[in-house]
Amino acid sequence: MTRRSWRALGVVMCVLAWGGGLPPSAEACSGPVCDLGGIVPPTAGAAVPANVPALVIVPSLFQSMDAGSVHLRTAEGTDVAAGITQSAHGSAVVAPAAPLVPGAAYRLEGDSPCPYGPDTLGVTFTASEPLPLPGATGLLEAGPEQQGNVYVIGGATCAVETRGSSLRLRFTPAPELVPFLPWVHWTVEVDGKPWASAPHGSLGPTGELAVTTRLKYTRDLLWLYTVCEVLPEAGQPQDMGLEPGRHVATLRPVLEHLDPPLPSVEVPFELTCPKKSTEPDPVPNDEGCSQAGGGLTALGLFATLQLWRRRARGVRSA
Repeated sequence: MTRRSWRALGVVMCVLAWGGGLPPSAEACSGPVCDLGGIVPPTAGAAVPANVPALVIVPSLFQSMDAGSVHLRTAEGTDVAAGITQSAHGSAVVAPAAPLVPGAAYRLEGDSPCPYGPDTLGVTFTASEPLPLPGATGLLEAGPEQQGNVYVIGGATCAVETRGSSLRLRFTPAPELVPFLPWVHWTVEVDGKPWASAPHGSLGPTGELAVTTRLKYTRDLLWLYTVCEVLPEAGQPQDMGLEPGRHVATLRPVLEHLDPPLPSVEVPFELTCPKKSTEPDPVPNDEGCSQAGGGLTALGLFATLQLWRRRARGVRSA
């Protein structure tokens, strides 16, 4: 089958996967085979520190880069000596054998793994002056807990409404890390167990989550939650989240080929379930009567009966 035929087939499969020809079901929440292009940090024409430990090509959705197809070349087309490997999330990592030359233009490219769209993923950039390599990661904080509706992955529409609590982690990158963020991928652990991950370039300069795809990464990197109540009418979630209670979140960054590696940062947090009221439902004023009201009515009835009896005795005496 030719590449053009694969592209046509890929378009049809994406339409079907998004509900164009399939009935609603859990399988419908699987996303397309791949998207129309990949993310290549940095953007075209950007300046890259000449001493960047490694460059990265992030593939399109649900795909992996073929490291053998990746090349780093000068603007004139000369190959630059570099080690090329495949890394987390299917990305291709390119580690130059020597620092780049400040002021020189380079081209990083590789074959697109997507069967339709552009044949090549690539970007042209310019090497800037070297920058101090980061030794610190930054600050991680836990935002306030929010109780109420929690929307989690599940169902044909990829979102199921539940009841529970959640919070967002707030990350502030160290200033020396900010210029190198495009080449960092991330993992969050809770109590030492994997919770969520995000590919290279996912966090922006202020620590915000700039790139997220719920179809592939069903947990947002910086969002923690627990499901306390499943609503039958809303559907069954695929993931109940964390157990209620106290936990410790750890954010682990990986800047490719940095030696020594970046340290992880952590923060304690707590998630609790909303308390259910133990008070009985109040009785409306127009239905039933209170104990005090009932007692007053009985006393009034008793007094009326006594009055009738006295009147009856008076009539008989006459």
